[in-house]
Amino acid sequence: MANRLLDRQVSLLEYLSSAAAIFGNQANAPVDPALQGIDRGLLRLEARFSCNRRIKKIVAAFPRTFEILGADQSVILREFVEASRPTNGSSLANARQFHEFLSALWRREPPEPAYLLDVAAFELAMLEVRNMIEDREKPPKKGESDGPKPGIRRHRSVVPLRCAHDIRSIFEVGLREVVPPKRDTSLVVTLPAGFRDVKIFEVAPVVLDLLAMLDDWADPRTFCALADLETLTSDLAAQELIEVRA
Repeated sequence: MANRLLDRQVSLLEYLSSAAAIFGNQANAPVDPALQGIDRGLLRLEARFSCNRRIKKIVAAFPRTFEILGADQSVILREFVEASRPTNGSSLANARQFHEFLSALWRREPPEPAYLLDVAAFELAMLEVRNMIEDREKPPKKGESDGPKPGIRRHRSVVPLRCAHDIRSIFEVGLREVVPPKRDTSLVVTLPAGFRDVKIFEVAPVVLDLLAMLDDWADPRTFCALADLETLTSDLAAQELIEVRA
């Protein structure tokens, strides 16, 4: 009995997230036998309601991307819903899933305009820094009774971003006034402590490379090949881009 109930719940979730339930119009279309006895009209209504909630989260996460997409946004959203079943209800999880879909789609067929992928990546980065929580230290491993070792890592509210276009003007000036220049651009997206708005600025490629490698605590000696590492890490710490543990 328990297994049959679980199977029915799985079938129900799969059906509610399916394109057939969300977009289908045929009242007599076949459904999983496990769902027999459940009103199909109510199932389709619930499927579309859940899909609309998901789409609202995605549109809210990528307002500029959808503004640039214009008339193409309906087609892309439908393709996304058909290709990507929901795995998590959070706005960030859905945004990451949609960005992965866009990246795969635009690798096969580059978008128009070409800077759309950079815009979408930047909007995802803004959402990520807004969703950062205070990092909790992992408990020390056995044998590490002397406390944590010295190290550096990227600040939890910092996202390094490499773009093919300098898209800052789109967010600083507006869509209609500017066309972002095509050039390799190393950007940092951050939300410093005490600020409500996300900050964005350009850094040297070597700084971006360093920040990208600092997902977790690392021994500074690992990066001894970098010129004047002490001054560099001191500057990055002063800008709250990295954390330093002495």
